[in-house]
Amino acid sequence: MDSEAWNERYRATTVWSGQPNAALVAHAPRPTDDPGASGDAARPTALDLGCGEGADALWLASRGWSVVGVDWAGVALDRARAAAAESGLDAHFEEGDVTDQEFLSGLSDTGTFDLITVGFLHPEPQDRARMFAHLADLVAPGGHLFVLAHDPEHGERGLPGPPPHRLLSPEAIVELLALPTDFSVEVSTLQARERDGQVTAVDSVVLVHRAAG
Repeated sequence: MDSEAWNERYRATTVWSGQPNAALVAHAPRPTDDPGASGDAARPTALDLGCGEGADALWLASRGWSVVGVDWAGVALDRARAAAAESGLDAHFEEGDVTDQEFLSGLSDTGTFDLITVGFLHPEPQDRARMFAHLADLVAPGGHLFVLAHDPEHGERGLPGPPPHRLLSPEAIVELLALPTDFSVEVSTLQARERDGQVTAVDSVVLVHRAAG
């Protein structure tokens, strides 16, 4: 689906639950709060890629992050902006290409972020490197990168979502990130989601950390 197809989908209905992804809630690092002698430190920054209607971004903001959400569907972003304005949380939203490193780095004063989250972006295999390989460069020293996607088992079970050939295992995600040597993998696992005793999704969860320096 392209951006216009997603806009049509969002025009038809509210697409997501409005709740943050459970895997993000379980694994997201807490923002550090070290104001130093002046008591005037900036809030840690987070970049939420594929933010949709903004539930993850707003949850992060409620936890103390200063968040920028990026998506290519303007209809979804309008909903996210309205929710941020209503809540008064420190989150704003930009329409753009999540594969454009120059655009993304320009969203931060430093060119990097203390936390980057990627939720359920499933490019075609030939586009995967363009989607993932630049992300490590956008992580600030001491920062984290979190990726959540449907695992191939999700497709094997016939569960709703992208075509099976676009789904990603945790191992594939780590390989695609092409992590420099100052990164370590903190989480690389599968998570099954259930409702009424039935599996509704099988997700790949990856969290990596960049050394502070």
